[in-house]
Amino acid sequence: MDTQTPHAAPAPVIGDRRPLIAACAGNVVEWYDYAVYSGSATVLAAVLAPGGWAGITTIFAVFATSCLLRPLGSLVAGARADRSGRRRTLAAMILLMAGATCAIGLLPSWSAIGVLAPLCLLALRAAQAFSVGGELGVSVAYLTEFGPPPHRGRLGGWYLSTVAVGLALGLGTTAAVAAVLGTEALHSWGWRLPFLLALPLGVIGIYLRTRVAETPDFRDGTLPRSRVRPMLVLRDQLPAIRRCFLLAAAYSAAFNIWFVFVPSYVSTAGNSSLAVALACSMIGLLAAAIAAPFFGRLSDRMGRRPVLIGACAVLLTAGIPVYLWSVGGSSAALLIGNVTLGVTVAAFVLPSFMAEQFTAAVRATGLGWGYGIGAAVIGGTAPLLATVLAQRAPTAAVPAYIAVWAAAALIAVVRSPETAPALAGVTRR
Repeated sequence: MDTQTPHAAPAPVIGDRRPLIAACAGNVVEWYDYAVYSGSATVLAAVLAPGGWAGITTIFAVFATSCLLRPLGSLVAGARADRSGRRRTLAAMILLMAGATCAIGLLPSWSAIGVLAPLCLLALRAAQAFSVGGELGVSVAYLTEFGPPPHRGRLGGWYLSTVAVGLALGLGTTAAVAAVLGTEALHSWGWRLPFLLALPLGVIGIYLRTRVAETPDFRDGTLPRSRVRPMLVLRDQLPAIRRCFLLAAAYSAAFNIWFVFVPSYVSTAGNSSLAVALACSMIGLLAAAIAAPFFGRLSDRMGRRPVLIGACAVLLTAGIPVYLWSVGGSSAALLIGNVTLGVTVAAFVLPSFMAEQFTAAVRATGLGWGYGIGAAVIGGTAPLLATVLAQRAPTAAVPAYIAVWAAAALIAVVRSPETAPALAGVTRR
């Protein structure tokens, strides 16, 4: 049965750029909403929590706890997308994200309702996490299935690029508000503006995703519309899921510690202003956005494994000294460190590598198990763990945590087969 709505686009051709542009634009909106929370962490700690290190710990505890909903979002949305198609699921995820983000901007302060403020924040963050969990696997599957197999790396690079652009836009908006407004105005009402902006951006994202075409595998009816059972997918695809989990853990731990924790850490410790710290993070994310398509194209030519091995090796060997130098108090060092990290994570060609682990019939569910849970359990808790380590352990303990996951990911890649179709001799639909 045809599931397209009356206003849906005509059947696409593999390689058509229009649905890819629409999907990437929706991806930017989705990740803007997610970034605003991390960019506002120090302000939220003062407004919706007790303030100081206790407030920062509370905000990152909310971040970590809510991320436990990501696996549920990954599996629920992934199973639905594998059964009924990608398009409607993607539209639902952006609607949920935009609504929850806008609602955060309407929350009363700690001084008005006390502990209810962080509890309400937790509920809304849980909705955001569910949305992000569903977004991860389904959007990667969507972009992969529109691209010719020889160019999946390039398309995966564009996925990572739009994630970085959305995050940079969120951090940049938060930094601009912090720079323009004084502390009193920012804490009184200004902090709400980036969250409320999610409403018009969400409308744009929903429009794009309801107009975009369904992927060819689902559009032409070649795949059965039977119920997908996540536990059976876990059992049958366990080696691939384990591989994806370790890579997602290394990538998301590095990403969240550098672009979520570090701006709050250096500003709370007095090593940098919040506006400067967020601006450095934004530039690092833009570096990732520029570099990701290049590395994706490189993986199409050289293979996924060499590029991933290089990224994991750099994260393992250079991560600790770069981190220690960057958080030492120099704005120039912080900027260079963010750019270095941004380029390194851009070389994690995860969308193409992970999508090629699974067939289209179970792709979104498999990605939900590996990518969704790895990003949630390891990446989601990384800022909270880093906050605790920063107070109770040597400074090097934070980047050492990243290095542990980088080592595990490196071993997983070394032991995995090549998946790039041109080199592996296999094309998985």
